[in-house]
This record gives sequence, structure tokens and C-alpha cells, in this order.
Amino acid sequence: MAEGSAAIGRTVRAGMAGWAPALRTCWAALVAGAVLGLLPRAPGVAFLGLPLELAATTVAYGALYRHAFDGPAGFQGLRWGAVEWRLLAVQVLVTVILTVVMAVLLVLVGAVVVGVAKSNAPGLDITSVDAWRAALGGPGTLAASLPPLLSMAIMVWLFLRLSLAPAATVDLGRIQVLSAFGRSRGAVLVLAAAGAVLAAPAIILVVLIGYLRAIAGFAEGTLVPELVSVALVFFYLIPVWTAALVDVYRVQPAPPPGTLRT
Repeated sequence: MAEGSAAIGRTVRAGMAGWAPALRTCWAALVAGAVLGLLPRAPGVAFLGLPLELAATTVAYGALYRHAFDGPAGFQGLRWGAVEWRLLAVQVLVTVILTVVMAVLLVLVGAVVVGVAKSNAPGLDITSVDAWRAALGGPGTLAASLPPLLSMAIMVWLFLRLSLAPAATVDLGRIQVLSAFGRSRGAVLVLAAAGAVLAAPAIILVVLIGYLRAIAGFAEGTLVPELVSVALVFFYLIPVWTAALVDVYRVQPAPPPGTLRT
């Protein structure tokens, strides 16, 4: 327990320690990423949301990982080169993996929920919301609620297990996704706890902004709250999370070549 707490503390400190240097050396890339991140909110550009979001995060992560591993600096981190192409590929591959796993889990969860509902109400009218509510409010309520929670836990676990792929990709100079899976072995709880601690200030600020928005009567999509949200992501969350991931990557033992080491 003490060892785990020390690892979490070290990771949090590494994330916070890397924040100011990241802003100082990569500010142009972070600004570019923030601008790209804001573009999908503009009228008529929403359909380009996914490509723009991928480009935005790739520009930001590329600068931060190049800074961490002493790669080409660019202009204050702003650069699009081989590192960025590899990171973009990693993001796409990780997104595909998570999407496929999520789809499988949704099918399984749906099957369990339908099974529980049918067992409680054999004549279930699947078109009636009230019928579903009544069917899932019986003895099988707990059984129906467990699969969604378990699915969420699996998705978080998988995301964290793949979270060191960008660091491995930049460090080794080639695309690493499943081949970097073993690098996070034994570090999931550390990553989860450190991520929660690092994200806490941003979450508190977002809640506060939402409260102030409600008081001030800001409409959904108002520019100022949107700017603050994007700024939080690109000038706080991404830099501290990247620094934390790099720290974990450096202390984790490398898996044997050609193995997943789950």
C-alpha cells in the first residue's frame, strides 16, 4: 500500500513538475491545438469535428512528447513531422480498438438487460418505456446494473493499459500500440489515481463554470465558457497528463520484444 501511494505521489508530482516547462517550451503548439479544438464549435464546421479534434490533440501531444524525449523542437513546439504522423496513427488505432471493444460490450450488456427484463416480465412490451421500467425494477435489478458498471471498468482499464503507447511510439521511433501494452502492466491503479488527482482541479473549475453559467444565464455554446473549457484541456490537462505518462513510462520495465506481457 505504501509503495503504491508513493508511486501515485511521484506520478502526480511529475505531472505537475512538467506543467510549467511544457507551457514555456510548447506554447505555440498548444495554442494551435486549442484553436483547432475550437473550430468544430463554429457554424458549418461541426461535420469535421473528429478530424479536427485528432489534429488538435496530435499537434499538442507531438510537441509535448518531442519535448520530453528531446526530439526536434520546432517553433515553440509547433511542428508537424514524423512524430506527429506516428502519434496520429496511434490515436486512430487506439480509438478503433476502444470502439470495437465498446461495441462488443454493448451487445453483451444489452443481452443481459433483455434477459433480466424477459425473466421478470415474460410478456414484455419492448415498445413501452413503462414496461421496461417495471421489468427492470424487479429481482434482477442488481444483475442488470452490474454489466454496465463492469463494462465501464473494462473500458477505463483498457484505456489506461494503452495510455503509454504514445510515449513508446515517440521513444522508439515507430508505431507502438499493442506492442506497448505490456509497458503499463501493474501501473493501472497508479495511472487511474494520479489521473484523478491531476484532473481534480479542472473538474472543480468546470463545475464552478457551469454554476456561474447558470447564474449568469449563459446559453449553451456561449463563447467564454467554451474558451475556458478548451484552455483547460490544452493548457493544463494535456500537459500534466503527458508529463505523468512519460514518468510512468520511464520507470516501467520494458516488455520482452514481440510479447504483449499482459
